[in-house]
Amino acid sequence: MTATTTRDPDKEAATGQRRTRRGEPAAALPQLSTAAWHSLSGDLTRISLWRMTRALPATLRLVATTAWTAHRGAVVAGGVAHVVSGVVTGFGLFAITGVLTTLLTAGPTPQRVVAAVPSLLALAGAYALRGFADTVVSGATARLRPRVRRQVENDLAAAISRVELIAFEQPTFHDDLDRARYAGMDAVDTSINQGSVLLGSLISLAATATTVALLHPLLLPVLVLSVLPEAWSTLQNARLEYQFLAQWIETRRRMAVYLDLLVHKHSAAELRAFAAQPRLLGEHDRAATAMMDGHVRLGDRQTRVGLTGRSLTGVGIAAAYAMLGWLLYTAAMPLAVAGAAVLAIRTVRSSLTQAVVATNRLFEKSLYVNDLRTFLAAVGANARPAELPAPTDPATIELRGLGFTYPGKDAPALSDVDLTIRRGQVIALVGENGSGKSTLAKLLAGLYLPGQGAILWDGHDLTGLDPTTLPIAVVMQEPTRWPLTARDAVTLGRPDRADPDEEILHKVAADSGADTVVADLAHGWDALLTTRFRDGNDLSGGQWQRLAVARALYRDAAVLICDEPTAALDARAEAAVYESLRTLQAGRTVVLITHRLASVRHADLIVVLHHGRVIETGTHHQLHAAGGRYAELYDLQARSYREDPDTPLPAAT
Repeated sequence: MTATTTRDPDKEAATGQRRTRRGEPAAALPQLSTAAWHSLSGDLTRISLWRMTRALPATLRLVATTAWTAHRGAVVAGGVAHVVSGVVTGFGLFAITGVLTTLLTAGPTPQRVVAAVPSLLALAGAYALRGFADTVVSGATARLRPRVRRQVENDLAAAISRVELIAFEQPTFHDDLDRARYAGMDAVDTSINQGSVLLGSLISLAATATTVALLHPLLLPVLVLSVLPEAWSTLQNARLEYQFLAQWIETRRRMAVYLDLLVHKHSAAELRAFAAQPRLLGEHDRAATAMMDGHVRLGDRQTRVGLTGRSLTGVGIAAAYAMLGWLLYTAAMPLAVAGAAVLAIRTVRSSLTQAVVATNRLFEKSLYVNDLRTFLAAVGANARPAELPAPTDPATIELRGLGFTYPGKDAPALSDVDLTIRRGQVIALVGENGSGKSTLAKLLAGLYLPGQGAILWDGHDLTGLDPTTLPIAVVMQEPTRWPLTARDAVTLGRPDRADPDEEILHKVAADSGADTVVADLAHGWDALLTTRFRDGNDLSGGQWQRLAVARALYRDAAVLICDEPTAALDARAEAAVYESLRTLQAGRTVVLITHRLASVRHADLIVVLHHGRVIETGTHHQLHAAGGRYAELYDLQARSYREDPDTPLPAAT
């Protein structure tokens, strides 16, 4: 006899957590074992130091161009101050040489001190001027960075607003967007500061290196060789850091999704009702543990690289001082000059170290800036051409052989759809869930571009029309809950419409039932529609739906697309909305999607879809009399409203 076991999801989740805490590798986690969650293409994970080096000039150009555009005065002031700081640093080393030479010569001490006063004054003046120049650099950078960040944020926001809607169906787009939005923008901000540090370090290095070479030419190459191992180790660690972030970006997004579900108001109730917290916390812990293990492995590799670099750097520093000692031993350098050389060596090493660190950070940030630059370029290259404005009131909208397949799907959502919509018609799209109704509506609205076939507005291909000029208003099944005032939530689609006395606003509110929503708000049309801020208001799904209908009516577009516009409304509100739509349909083209077939009886044309294909078209009476799928669906709904559902329905008249 075989014993049966009862599956305990909570126990399994807890066991999974214990296993990950014991250090089980991420590859053994079922939820994390697929490439979709925590791996990236080999192109990114195998990025080389040479590729990083090649990316740096493009980064510097982008940063410099952005900085110049944002605030030219700050760029000029900072550059001049850097030059002044570097020059006076080199001059200060020569002044120190003069001071030491004077002090170490033979003769009474008071006389030597007096003789050294001019050099001391020159040295003090040099350091005072350098301090002033460094202050100017700091001030210029402080004025520049916020302006650059604002410009980059605006550029990115504008780019995202132009992205085709279909991109949001692709996981790779979200990866690219996250790298550009967070790491990329922060990298530009950091690169401004590091670019300033690098410029100052290079100028100071050039001045001090010249001083060291003049003191003795053998010192300079030894110093440069001592810095190369450190430069290699810092660049290598930057590459490892970028590889890690690129490889684990989807895991980080997954953790963010879990946290959003835990803190979001709209998921909080169901989360608690189903006691789903342990499962969600378990999934978050699995992702967090895997990422933690990756961080630990990254730290170990970076430690080994850093140890190698620092060991070789120590050897190089020892060689530099050994060279200096040899020069003193052979009397190739006076003692006074040797003292200045010690300070020069320290100054050169400081400048070299600053340059290496700044270069390293720029190299590291250049990878993220390149992500941002690539994202912006890709958006620009893939932007829909906007050569022609759309017809303001199309006489016909023709669908010819229309087909569409979602990314990652094998089966098409729409296939071979042929349809002609004429001005002023009310077209109803009906069918079961998954039949392609909403997809067809999005194609008609220009939100998606056809995969096959074409949509013609008065003979013009929709793909060649400027999407911002399409005379369309859309009521979504799940409208966006805009965190705006009630007035702005309605006028959002046409904020520039002339309505000085708000007569139009109140009219569309009355037609859609939004007036009853606003009447219950303490601040009326000025009420804020989100509880995330003070004095905000929370609305029900039905109330949001009424505002969405009002927003579509306020836009007063020639084509009105309604995707289940009354799904969240009660019977009375639904009847009122459909009555207003019938009243307002004169002169407009209305495309209506609904499962409530009683609402489409008066449509000019009913289009029945099944598995992405049009299987029936006609009026209500024609389709009901034909006894096809529409008649079947209509009769199923009609029987549910009859007292005796077993009694046959009368024939349509």
